[in-house]
Amino acid sequence: MDLSGIEMRELHTPEEMAIAVQLQFTTWGPNDATPANQLVISVKSGGHVIGAFDGERLVSFVYGFPAVLPGKQPWIASHMLATLPAYGGRGIGRALKWRQREWALERGFGRITWTFDPLEARNAHLNLNLLGASGAEYIVNCYGEMDDQLNRGLPSDRLMADWDLTSPGVTLRAAGEMPTREDPAARVLVPPDFQALKRSDLAQALNARLRVRAELRAALSGGLRVYGFDREVGALLLC
Repeated sequence: MDLSGIEMRELHTPEEMAIAVQLQFTTWGPNDATPANQLVISVKSGGHVIGAFDGERLVSFVYGFPAVLPGKQPWIASHMLATLPAYGGRGIGRALKWRQREWALERGFGRITWTFDPLEARNAHLNLNLLGASGAEYIVNCYGEMDDQLNRGLPSDRLMADWDLTSPGVTLRAAGEMPTREDPAARVLVPPDFQALKRSDLAQALNARLRVRAELRAALSGGLRVYGFDREVGALLLC
C-alpha cells in the first residue's frame, strides 16, 4: 500500500458530508449517491464516515452504521466505499477497511457486512483475499435497476460479504500475514474485466451475470461458501 501523505479521520459536519457526496458523483455519477443529510444523521445515530485525506482533500471514504435483526448480535453494515480514480491502486480503500475494523472492535462489534458484485474481479480479490471476508448469501437484483455508470443495464446481483473481525484468518491479515489458502471444493469463473465486457458486449455481460448467478446459487444452496479468488484463472473459490 502507498499511503504516503494520506491521513484518515472521521467526518462529522454537513460541509464534510457534502464533499463526500461530490466524491460519490465522481465515482459513480449523480444518480445513486447517498445524500449528505443521511450521512450526517447516520453518524449522529452511531454510524461512521471515515475519510482518507491528501492534505485537505478528501480522496476516499467508507460509510457504515449499526445493524440489528431479531436473533442476531448487532453488527456493522458497511454501505459504501468510494475512492477518487486518480488515487486508485494505492491501497487506500483497503486501509480504510482496516480502520473500519478497528472502529468496530473499539465499540464492541465483531462483524461487518457489505455487498459486492461477484463479477468484479478486483473487488473479489480485495474482499476475499486481502481482507479475509467470505460470502454465503447471493442476492438476486439486490438494489433493483441502477442507473449509475458502473451498474446500469444489468440486474444488480450481489454477494453478501461477511467479515468476522476476530477470526484467525482476519487477525493474521491485520498483522500483515497471509494464511495458507485451503484447496477449493468448487470454482466459479468470472470475466477478467467485467466493465470492459459490458462496454463491448452487453448481451455477453448479461450471459455472464446469469451463468454466475446460477452456479453460485447452486453451490451456496449446497452448503458451500465463497472464501477466496484465484487471480490467475479468474475464479471465485468455494469450500
